[in-house]
Amino acid sequence: MRIDTAALRLTLGYLLLAGLWILLSDHLLTALGLSVAHQERLQSLKGLFFVTLTAALLYLVLRRHAQQYRRARLQLAGNEERLRLALDATHDGLWDWDVSQRRVFFSEGYAALLGLTPQALGNTREDWAERLHPEDRERALQALGADANADHYENIYRLRHADGSYRWIHSRGRLLRDEMNQPQRFLGIASDITQQRANDDSLRQAAAVFDATQEGVLVTDPQQRIVHVNPAFSRITGYSAEEILGQHPNLLKSGRHDTAFYQSLWHALQNRGAWSGEVWNRRKSGEIYPQWQCIRAIHDEQGRVSHYVAVFSDITALKRSQRELDYLAHHDPLSNLPNRLLFTERIAHALERSPGEQLRGAVLLIDLDHFKHINESLGHNVGDLLLKEVGERLQQDVPNGSTLARLGGDEFGLLCENCAEAPQAAELAQRLLRCLESPFRLDGHELYIGASIGISLFPEDADSVEQVLRNADSALFKAKSSGREGYAFYVQELTDYARQRVELASSLRHALDNHELRVFYQPLHDLQDGSQVGMEALVRWQHPQRGLVPPAEFIPIAEDNGMIGAIDSWVLEQACRQMVRWNAQGSSLRFVAVNISSRLFSRGELDLKVAQVLADTGLKPSQLELEVTESAVMEDPAAAQLLLTRLRALGVRLAIDDFGTGYSSLARLKRLPVDKLKLDQSFVRGLPNDPEDAAIARAVIALGHSLDLKILAEGIEQIEQADFLRDLGCDYGQGYHFGRPQPVSGAASASGSVGKSPDSQDNTRG
Repeated sequence: MRIDTAALRLTLGYLLLAGLWILLSDHLLTALGLSVAHQERLQSLKGLFFVTLTAALLYLVLRRHAQQYRRARLQLAGNEERLRLALDATHDGLWDWDVSQRRVFFSEGYAALLGLTPQALGNTREDWAERLHPEDRERALQALGADANADHYENIYRLRHADGSYRWIHSRGRLLRDEMNQPQRFLGIASDITQQRANDDSLRQAAAVFDATQEGVLVTDPQQRIVHVNPAFSRITGYSAEEILGQHPNLLKSGRHDTAFYQSLWHALQNRGAWSGEVWNRRKSGEIYPQWQCIRAIHDEQGRVSHYVAVFSDITALKRSQRELDYLAHHDPLSNLPNRLLFTERIAHALERSPGEQLRGAVLLIDLDHFKHINESLGHNVGDLLLKEVGERLQQDVPNGSTLARLGGDEFGLLCENCAEAPQAAELAQRLLRCLESPFRLDGHELYIGASIGISLFPEDADSVEQVLRNADSALFKAKSSGREGYAFYVQELTDYARQRVELASSLRHALDNHELRVFYQPLHDLQDGSQVGMEALVRWQHPQRGLVPPAEFIPIAEDNGMIGAIDSWVLEQACRQMVRWNAQGSSLRFVAVNISSRLFSRGELDLKVAQVLADTGLKPSQLELEVTESAVMEDPAAAQLLLTRLRALGVRLAIDDFGTGYSSLARLKRLPVDKLKLDQSFVRGLPNDPEDAAIARAVIALGHSLDLKILAEGIEQIEQADFLRDLGCDYGQGYHFGRPQPVSGAASASGSVGKSPDSQDNTRG
């Protein structure tokens, strides 16, 4: 039992005073020698006086005690109010654990942290423990038990809120002990630190990003003194944090930007609070490099600028990639020459400058002749090497300031911006052709390649890129049509001709369906006895508006647009049917000859087509002669030999047309299963007076006979030519001297007639 020392002192004082009063007062009465009656009255008065005195003293003590108690109560109430206000202000809650009674008091503020009332929260530690997060329960209870032996307690854990979520609670307390140093009460406060934890996590993440980001970060104070940088800043600029902190960002300036640039930057920061853009800065090493930089002004609570934050990335690699992509977009990867896109851009630029600077120039389109033969025979690798070598050789001969480009395939373009006159352009074209004359030695092969060049002058011929290129392309077509390995200038007639070709190509696609095509027949004669031995079927086009279109106009178009195969098939069927009719009429004709285009011949299924036509028409195979051009045979000699062998197996006649104009190999020729060679009309035209034509005719006839082949000469227009060829031993003849091509009605007699020399000679197909 604990004894109150203040009460003990008061009691002992009272006993001492009372004892002294009794002893001294009784001794005084005895000493006075009064009677017994007087002593009894005085004794009573003495007792009353003592009671009155002690009552007064007791009143004074109790009055003082009450005053002290009231003052203590007021002070305690004030302290409690201040504590409550403090807890409310900090949103903290109070908890008080009575260790002896195992009861816990939770303040309303504590319960409010969890969205509860104190009654709903309960008053036991078990009620409180049920709300602990499963991951925190064991740790929190262990900490609470361990701290029961310490004076101070602090822990962080999660408690379940009324809405089901968990809140982070920071709890701090103090252990109160009794006189025996035994735990009596555990008293403390608790705070909801959920938001603080989230903020701390965000700060940690921001710090991690700040340190790990590949972008450089620079922070300055309002006076633009650098106060913080991240590792990426040091990596990019070369300055360590120790070297740069406290410095001004001007240290990083490259000097490439003028005052107006920085004025615009600061104007954006002051008005919008941010700026972003490309800027050139200088590394510690002195290297100037490009950055993409974003600067933002940071304001405090009063709206004043507290910091500037700059985030930047080194875009040196991006700039390099952009340059590489731009180069790839504007250059040919094989030859490293400008491509069509860059070529047209430079033409456009030249056309823009030409009026003001009186600029006169030329565009040359250069197309390699027979390049596809190299690709097909030697492979695309050799073809690519040749294109690269051609580009390098052409580049050496172009004037300074000119643009040589590879436009695609085997076509090159040259823009010469200082070409005042046509003769200058012609001289340039001749120089380019000469530079290709020497052989190219590639991958163990010695190759020769020629070219055709089309020239368009500007601004005379055109004032737009499209027109310049179109005109040059028309001139190129003219150069190729004129025999290749030459050049041609654009004239307006070429555009008219090109437009006419387009119109004809469109109409030609409907010619078969509209039954506009006709088959004409030209007689073939035996030069030895003058008899007619056969007919050659030649196609004509009866255009509904233009009338009879010359074969020289529409046959090249049909070859370009792929219709020539369908036309050849149609002519083959019509000719076979007509030969059957002539047979029925008792004609003495031995055969009908039909031209086969290189396109139809190269498909490889010609024998199946011929067999089908023969079966459908009933014509004897021996009465059909197929004429294949020498160039078609030599495109793929091995495949051609197999196809000719299959055709020969059908029993049809085979002839090599335009012999002498191609590049036949005699070793190949002797193995071809053909019956006849047709001497091209270009070698007949000069007979009998041209010695070169005479020598060629004599050699071809001798060669054919040595191979046991018959020879037919085309384009005989004069009797002197027929006599000369007969004397050389030529077997057959064809031409206007014997008869023009006629529709079937004109050739019905199958006898033919000798005609007069015409103004122009028909070609073999038309």
